[in-house]
Amino acid sequence: MAMKYGIICDIHSNLEALNLVVDYLKRVEKIERFICCGDIVGYGAKPNECTEFIRQLENCLVVAGNHDWGAVGLEDTSFFNPIAREAVEWTRRNLTEDNRNYLKNLASEIEEKNFMLVHGSPRDPINEYIFEQTTFLANLPGIKKNICFVGHTHVPLCFYATSSQQIGEILLDDGTVVEINPSYKYLINCGSVGQPRDGDPRASCGIYDAQRNSLKIKRIEYDIAKTQEEILNAGLPAALALRLGYGR
Repeated sequence: MAMKYGIICDIHSNLEALNLVVDYLKRVEKIERFICCGDIVGYGAKPNECTEFIRQLENCLVVAGNHDWGAVGLEDTSFFNPIAREAVEWTRRNLTEDNRNYLKNLASEIEEKNFMLVHGSPRDPINEYIFEQTTFLANLPGIKKNICFVGHTHVPLCFYATSSQQIGEILLDDGTVVEINPSYKYLINCGSVGQPRDGDPRASCGIYDAQRNSLKIKRIEYDIAKTQEEILNAGLPAALALRLGYGR
């Protein structure tokens, strides 16, 4: 039985990127199981198409992100920056009833045998960003499995704690492979499919091999110009189209 998972996150209504990432994972990596760490919608112009894509993706574990719940009224969006708020309100107006119900019913946390997944952090599954070691350390008690997969920051990053509580950090570039030590605790962010923010505009995803206990990062080029055009044509803020070109 194949024990490889494709890890996708922060799709943000970017259908172009989602299509190419999942196609790569299925065709090249022979992935049959998926992990989605939330934020299917928000920012981009294709919220219904992306939600339906994830709904139809077989063997996919999905947790809610702050934009998913924000778009369906389950999350307070008053503290979103003005551009994010405008996008979430646009998304709210454009979602179909079926997709709205799907997003509403997403869990905030899922636990499997060797790993767990949340969008933000173990102690605040929807909203907390983990960029640095101190926040990782504060969340360590909540990491109940070997690995906790997260999203939210749109930056690929791996934190780990050894059995003697020594903390380490690994930057995840295209092609980076992390060998998972079963006695460590890991917090892994595989980056964003639809709106990368680490200066690399290519879509980011992860391949987790549960049998070999390894994780690999893959970056994939997609049609950014087409996605930018869709955002502008939808009447969404121009900044959301521009940033895709810079990966910021």
